[in-house]
Formats: sequence, C-alpha cells, structure tokens
Amino acid sequence: MGLTEYECPACGGIMNFDAASQLLACPYCDNKIKVSDYVAPRKEEQDKDAKADSNEWMHEGSEWQPGETDGMVVYSCQSCGGEIVASENEGSLTCPFCSNNVVVKEKFAGDLRPDYVIPFKKSKQDAMNAYAGYVKGKLLLPKVFFAQNHIDKIRGIYIPYWLYDGKVDGDYEFSATKVRTWSDSDYNYTETSYYNVERSGVEEFANVPHDASKEMPDDLMESIEPFNFSEAVPFNGGYLAGFLANRYDIKAEDTQTHIVERMKHTVESDIRNSVSGYSTVAITSKQQNVRGLRHKYALYPVWLLNTSWNGNNYLFAMNGQSGKFVGNLPVDKGRALILYLLSALGFTVLAIIVCLIIINS
Repeated sequence: MGLTEYECPACGGIMNFDAASQLLACPYCDNKIKVSDYVAPRKEEQDKDAKADSNEWMHEGSEWQPGETDGMVVYSCQSCGGEIVASENEGSLTCPFCSNNVVVKEKFAGDLRPDYVIPFKKSKQDAMNAYAGYVKGKLLLPKVFFAQNHIDKIRGIYIPYWLYDGKVDGDYEFSATKVRTWSDSDYNYTETSYYNVERSGVEEFANVPHDASKEMPDDLMESIEPFNFSEAVPFNGGYLAGFLANRYDIKAEDTQTHIVERMKHTVESDIRNSVSGYSTVAITSKQQNVRGLRHKYALYPVWLLNTSWNGNNYLFAMNGQSGKFVGNLPVDKGRALILYLLSALGFTVLAIIVCLIIINS
C-alpha cells in the first residue's frame, strides 16, 4: 500500500498538522508549510518501498502467525522499518517506534476518498481544559475524576461522516381548541371553541451529518453537533498528519433512514410551532415528501477521552472544531449519601432554630 509520511523537507523531522496555525509544522526547526504546498521529500522512494512491502508482512519467518492479524493490517514504517499494526479501517497512523506520521493513501482513494475535511481547530490541551471544566463543581462525581491523570487515553480522530442535502414538503391538519372562562355572581362559565387548522411548508436541508463509523456511538456523535461546514476544505491527507483517521465502514444507504427521520422530525416540529394561540393542539393528519436527497463524504475532527472507574469504561467526546464537550459521568453513592445526611442535618438544625425563635417571641 502507498504510504505518505510527513517528513520535514528542511530537517527531516516529523511534521504535524497544527490546529492553531492551520499549517503543517515541524517541532524541531519551526518550519511551517501550507498543507496544499507540501511535497514529500522521499515520495518516489516511499511509493516504491511501500509497494514492495505491501504483501511481505506474512513472509516466512515473520513473528505474525496465520490468524493473528485477522481484521488488522501491518505496515512497514519507511523511516525506521518498524511494524505498524492497525485495524482495516484506520487510514492515518503513528509509528509506535519513531512517532512518524503515516497516511495510508489507499484508505482514502477512489470511492473511499472524502470530498471534504474540517481541520482540527482545538488542540489536545483544549480537550484537557474542557474536561476539567466539564467535571468542575459536580459534587456527586467520584473524586478520582477530578484528576487529569485519571484519563486513560486521549485521541484526536477524524471521524467519517455522511452529509445529506434534501428538501421536505409537509402538509398537516390539526384539531385545536380555545377555552374561555368567566363568572358572574351566580355561575362559573366555560366556553370551548373547536378549530380545524391546516399548515403546509417546505424546508431545505444541507449537510445533515451521520457518522459512518461502527466504532462510534451514534448518540455521542450527535451530541457534539453542530459542525460548521463553511470551514470545510477539499480533502488533503496533510490535515491528518499527527491525528488518527478512520475510513467509513457504514454505507450511506444504511444511514439514510435515520437522516430522513431527522429531517421529517424537524419539519414537523417547525410546523407544529407555527400553530399558536390555542389551548390544545393535536395532529389529525400529515403528509411528508422528501425530494432531492443526496449525500457526500467528509471527515470531521473529534477528540475522544477514555477513562475507567469501578470496572466501567467512560467515553467523553469534544468537537474538534467548536470545543463542545459531552460525556456521561457516574455518581459516587457514598458521596451522595454523605451529602444527603448533611442536608438533612442542616434542615433539622434550621427547624430547631425556627421553633426556638417562635417560642421565645
């Protein structure tokens, strides 16, 4: 397989994509290059070596035995010769021996090539700061979660997304009521008026996202939305340098039903909100029509943080563009009991003080 290694043309150091400057940056000589201007210094050698090595990792004498690498691919680092083990869907890697950044071109070629990528704008430190702010002030959280060194792993990953465009027509009928009440010296009166309300509308959608990775929980990925597509750029592997990246392993047609439901739900909510001024409103009939549905493929930036407690794993995610942070937190039952007892004790003391004041007044 063809490998692209982001080696600094000036000093040979390892270049990373820098979120702050939006450039490929060398930490050794401070050389910075636009992603679109980068040319690998040893491109021809890398392509030749990668082609020769692509099928040799299971050669006679290899430490890998048949069956051991099922679901995995082993690459040979062109800088140090070390073996890089990855899943079949990973397309941006880091050599564990020399930290060289490698992009596997075949993982993002042909139909697998993304149309767009939104580059990282938030750094690893931004993700750690966001985590600290997320847990701050949560009294029922286990104490260990307040220590940043409790984080087991933090990864910057480009997640594959299908982005959908389309239009939805909606025709709705509602039954509604208006209730008026009044009274005189003898009676209380209630008047209920009944109405048939009709609403029609058309909404156009652009870039509605659905993650295309089986590894990512759909609810977690939806929680870090929205992404600002206006900052997306045509795909270039240079934006992946220093980060992990997965190709899609969920086909677009397998996400289409969920996307259509999201669009329809939005249309229904917006039309329902236009029926105002009534005491009650209920849908009696509806018709929705989806037109012009089409999709494109993009990589979106996400920081993932993993930690564990009491044998359970906890996953947090941060939007690598906006910094929106989400995740589920456990409750320390021991701390909850202590806080309950303290609050109950405080309430008891307060009640006693109030009673003493009333008695003495």
